[in-house]
Amino acid sequence: MNNSVVKEFLRYEDTYCLRGIAMLMIIIGHTYNGYPTEDASFYFPSWLHFLYIELWGGMGVAIFLFLSGFGLFTTLCRRETIDKQYIYRKLKRILEPFLIYWIVEIIVLAIINRQELTMHIVKEIATFSIHPNIENWFFKVIAVTYIITIALFRLRMNNSTRIFIISALALLYLVIMKELGFGQWWYNNILCFPIGAIVAHNYSFFEKLSSLMMSIFTFVLMLIIYLVHMNTLVFHLLFVFISIYAIRIISINHNKLLYFIGYNSFIFYFIECPIEDE
Repeated sequence: MNNSVVKEFLRYEDTYCLRGIAMLMIIIGHTYNGYPTEDASFYFPSWLHFLYIELWGGMGVAIFLFLSGFGLFTTLCRRETIDKQYIYRKLKRILEPFLIYWIVEIIVLAIINRQELTMHIVKEIATFSIHPNIENWFFKVIAVTYIITIALFRLRMNNSTRIFIISALALLYLVIMKELGFGQWWYNNILCFPIGAIVAHNYSFFEKLSSLMMSIFTFVLMLIIYLVHMNTLVFHLLFVFISIYAIRIISINHNKLLYFIGYNSFIFYFIECPIEDE
């Protein structure tokens, strides 16, 4: 392939557009599975089953966690100091969508469903949940991984040690959550965050890999896993790699809608639940 048509590896605009695609996949996947109802495929005709939309949500989460690990690690490595002002801005960036969601939610409830404005709302806000009683696991995992990563950069150690600690904690989390019987959506994509940090740390190596060959190779592996023995952890991780290499040869960075969704992805994540619940 002509190298002139291959774009910079994981360029800023592409990553936000890819976040937009990931968030749409999460929303569509949730909707297809009838979330938050109990009826699978509640909103979709049965003939769409061949698209395996039930997997889209997990695949979107995998991309989002990978890009979060990659973006945060890249940003922190470039900063000379991690001061309190930076930490405040980062936490504000994470928490603002959650607060906006709850302001809108309370206003809507005050207008159309006042009986739900009870003290239970306070508990939901304090536990970073989504109304009504929806476990906000994705937001909690992202927030904790951000806090841990920033804290590690405040300590004196090299990046290899930081990545080792992040990876070990992610693996420990995976094992604990699985042993405690939590749903696999709680843990089967958590390793994508440290993998993103690893790619950021070894950027030049991954940049040199052929985008076309990596796309074909990961697609074949995904197909084998799906047909022989489905392992969502590996399947989703492979989907991440096919995505980040495919966007080097497929232009998405000029799509303003995808960029908008990606940049405001937490807002879209929060509003999907009450909208689907209605």
